[in-house]
Amino acid sequence: MDNRVNIAVILGVVFVLAFAVTLTQSENQVESQIVENDIPEELIFEWLKKYDPSEQTISVSGSSTTSSDPDTLIIILGVESEAKTAAESLSKNSNSLNSVISALSNSGISEDDLQTSNFSIYPLYDSIKDSDGNWQQILNGYRVSNILSIQTEKIDSAGNIIDAAISSGANRVNNVSFQLSDDKLQKISDDLIASAINDATQKAEKALVPLKQKIVGVKSVIIHDNVVPYYDSQIRTASFDGFAESSMKSTPLISGDEEITTNVSVIFYISQK
Repeated sequence: MDNRVNIAVILGVVFVLAFAVTLTQSENQVESQIVENDIPEELIFEWLKKYDPSEQTISVSGSSTTSSDPDTLIIILGVESEAKTAAESLSKNSNSLNSVISALSNSGISEDDLQTSNFSIYPLYDSIKDSDGNWQQILNGYRVSNILSIQTEKIDSAGNIIDAAISSGANRVNNVSFQLSDDKLQKISDDLIASAINDATQKAEKALVPLKQKIVGVKSVIIHDNVVPYYDSQIRTASFDGFAESSMKSTPLISGDEEITTNVSVIFYISQK
């Protein structure tokens, strides 16, 4: 009896193993059939080449900086006027602004250098307390503001331009800045790209020396946006009502050098020396 039981158990195990082997072979054949039928060999080769786990790379950043004299002057100034009626305030403002534009033209500023930066007209109210002790808003007049943006290459004439504008009726100077023109900035940035890539290459080569590796190719290069600061004068959001003309003429406006920086990120392929 025991021998018959043992033989039956052994035969059962053999049948189970045989079924498992057959099932595994069938699954492998199905998977192999799917791969062979659905994925071209060229695609498999490209995939393996792209995602090769043995690929060796090094990622480094490089930068290059230079300085340059600004070639563009930007001045934001204008006229603010107040009157009892909107029409009166607007007329007063227009007359003053026309005088400012005429003075700027006599200073060598063309119409192409001028652009309206902001125009607004809004009521002015006074708060008073009535006989019942309640606060009331009483219309007191209107304020008109007309702000011009001046952009010119006459960077050495900043003081004279402001003097001419204020002498002719301008009572606001919101901003004075010295900047690089787009064309000059682009040219400088283009020249810095090669220098930044050379900087990244030198860093990679130095890092690979102790590792006994060498650069054999380039996987990617990313050129980052440039950040260009500009010089701001101390004249910002200033009102010149009541100021003597001589107070502006004594204010020196001197442009400073601009720094331009280009940054890159480079991934190099590397291998053993």
